[in-house]
Amino acid sequence: MNRQHIMVKALVDTGNRLYEPFTGKPVCLVEYESLKHCLTGRDGHYYVRPIPYHSIGKEHGILWGVTADKLIFQNQRRKIKRHGCIIGIYPGKISSMGEYNAIMHPDILKSNVCGRSRI
Repeated sequence: MNRQHIMVKALVDTGNRLYEPFTGKPVCLVEYESLKHCLTGRDGHYYVRPIPYHSIGKEHGILWGVTADKLIFQNQRRKIKRHGCIIGIYPGKISSMGEYNAIMHPDILKSNVCGRSRI
């Protein structure tokens, strides 16, 4: 992306099994509204990749994704930094009540999935 920072509240979804098909990396979903100011590159464009998916009611869907320069996940017990993770741009609201605006793939918490390990 373009070195912009955002902070989102994420739900770790153990049922999330979405992987980017070319790299095999797990995909975190983030609402477009949370990402939109980060999506412009140096030349005024951002570079997306198609991520095919299927879910209940949507057998052949396409989600657009970007590669994050860096992600930092933090809770009360630990802080994890990853580089090169895939962010799926979710067009709507992830939580109807607004409790969170991202869904984190559980595999990203494992070491060496995207890039670096725990800091």
